[in-house]
Amino acid sequence: MLRKHKRLTKKELKKDPLLTFIGEAYDYFEREWIKIVSIVGGVILIVVLALFIGRGRNRAEINAYDAAFNALRNNAPEAPDLLRRVVDDHGGSESAAMALLSLGTYYFQNEEYEQSEEQFSEYIDKYSGDMLSDYSAFNGLGGVYEQEEMFDKAAGIYEEYLKKYPKSPFNDTIRMSAARAYLNAGEKDKARSLFSDIVGEEKDSPEKQEAKFYLSTLD
Repeated sequence: MLRKHKRLTKKELKKDPLLTFIGEAYDYFEREWIKIVSIVGGVILIVVLALFIGRGRNRAEINAYDAAFNALRNNAPEAPDLLRRVVDDHGGSESAAMALLSLGTYYFQNEEYEQSEEQFSEYIDKYSGDMLSDYSAFNGLGGVYEQEEMFDKAAGIYEEYLKKYPKSPFNDTIRMSAARAYLNAGEKDKARSLFSDIVGEEKDSPEKQEAKFYLSTLD
């Protein structure tokens, strides 16, 4: 019988609001780990959108993206077409990059994985360069490959992000995703190596506790 890994206590979590959020997110992750990809993607998109407010964009671009984003938020059937129009009419802009991420997440949530893969891949090919937005794209594309049971390919995408941003605050999360993907692919040595990297870090985290648990099952 597998041993349950130690959780952070409520008393410990109260010491830091960020840890409280992480702890709650971790509990959710354990229940529905594959669906988290689309949810995280959606949250990241909202954060990135906020960062764009106040930046210099022409009025037509702003109006087009606002209309598309409002349609997406209201689950309007024309949302994907409006987002695609932003990409086609305003190529090279921040709005086009955001539209691709929104489309990738939209298709993922609707289980249209081929379409989702195309949008995330197009973003990576044409717009990659921002750590936060790239996390959404690489994480989303890895999630697509996992849904299609191409676990080696998913792990490779996650590790590509790690190489691109070795100091990203998302690295524990995406390293854990890579380790699990390798484990699902049957590549236990690669999975063990990544779990060990997480456990070897000085700071404590939900990922570290989870990695310890996985390592205990591999010994």
